[in-house]
Amino acid sequence: MQTAPAKTEEAGTWTMRLRRFAALVPALLFALVFLIFNYKIITRYLEHDEAAWADEISVILFIWIIFWANAFVVRDREQITFDLAYRPLPDRWKRVVALARLVIVGGIFAAALPGSLDYIAFLWRERTPVLNLRLDIIYSCFGLFLVAVVVRSAWLAWRLLGPRWRSYL
Repeated sequence: MQTAPAKTEEAGTWTMRLRRFAALVPALLFALVFLIFNYKIITRYLEHDEAAWADEISVILFIWIIFWANAFVVRDREQITFDLAYRPLPDRWKRVVALARLVIVGGIFAAALPGSLDYIAFLWRERTPVLNLRLDIIYSCFGLFLVAVVVRSAWLAWRLLGPRWRSYL
């Protein structure tokens, strides 16, 4: 009799762990950017040396921070929206607008997905100027972001079509 609540609690714990991990990644990357930035300042002004690799790594880390956070950390409700037009609508119209937005955004990202993933795969030939790192690995976070937006849009649209749709507005 108690297996159902235990499974629900276990699934909730698992979800919370994944969310914490997803939030920890950009936090650690920001800390790394901070350390690299300080290293660059120290080498430039105290040792009169230029650390060119620090700029390149910082840019790469910022790319990963932005796409990782938008793919896995920032929830749909936290995204920037046109609240002035959306907020005064009744719940049924909010549902229609939210579904339309999810279909449009998810559809555009789904249409862009094959070409974008193909281009990311093509980038294995290109490398960064200083550290000679492969660009396909660097920009793979953009592929993760695209897939996450498509999956999240489909999931939220499915939830808005369900019986408890008000809780997803």
